[in-house]
Amino acid sequence: YAEALAAAEKSKKESQGPVYNADLTDSLRMMWFVNKAKADAEELPNLEDEHFTTDVPDSVLIARLAAMNSFISLPFNENVRNYIILYTERNRAKTARILGLSKYYMPIFEETLDRYGLPKELKIMAIIESALDPVATSRAGARGLWQFMYRTGLNYGLTINTFVDERLDVEKSSDAAARYLQSSYKLFGDWILAIASYNCGSGNVNKAIRRAGGRRDFWSIYPYLPRETRGYVPAFVG
Repeated sequence: YAEALAAAEKSKKESQGPVYNADLTDSLRMMWFVNKAKADAEELPNLEDEHFTTDVPDSVLIARLAAMNSFISLPFNENVRNYIILYTERNRAKTARILGLSKYYMPIFEETLDRYGLPKELKIMAIIESALDPVATSRAGARGLWQFMYRTGLNYGLTINTFVDERLDVEKSSDAAARYLQSSYKLFGDWILAIASYNCGSGNVNKAIRRAGGRRDFWSIYPYLPRETRGYVPAFVG
């Protein structure tokens, strides 16, 4: 009887909801700061000057890349190798979280890309952009899974105002990203360059092409791209 009485009293208290005292207010404030910190987009690390080591032979990594049978070229070099090690060994906790979120977001990305007839491998770009955090915000003001800047989002038909920010809408932002990549591919005729332009803009890619004497492959224009973009494609492959 005593146990039943205690359970009933507990149920009554829970049904009444929390009592908003100073301690609870402080904890809610702390929770807001924690969630805000989680929403800040992480910058892509540039691993040009790194030399990570692994027990996995290069021949195994090369074989695994080849076995993917990707429509988009997946080259292997020192920079790519660093990003493979970063995702698989150096940052396992983050990668585990991304793999969990992928089960929800990747089918949405694949359906959107398929609607525009684009390679499904492009879905991986959202991992580089936001680590699949739908409310990620960069220091430059880019937001959402696909990290659209304010003006670019408006140019691709996303509503952004005081009440609505469609950069945070999974389906609408994915559709805008697909249209951006479709336009970039029409401009450059190369998926790797289209991927690079998503990071730094088509103007910077064109400038790099001119400085590379008109050559139009990523590794030829690599030295002339912004530093972050030089890591963007190797991160995509990784």
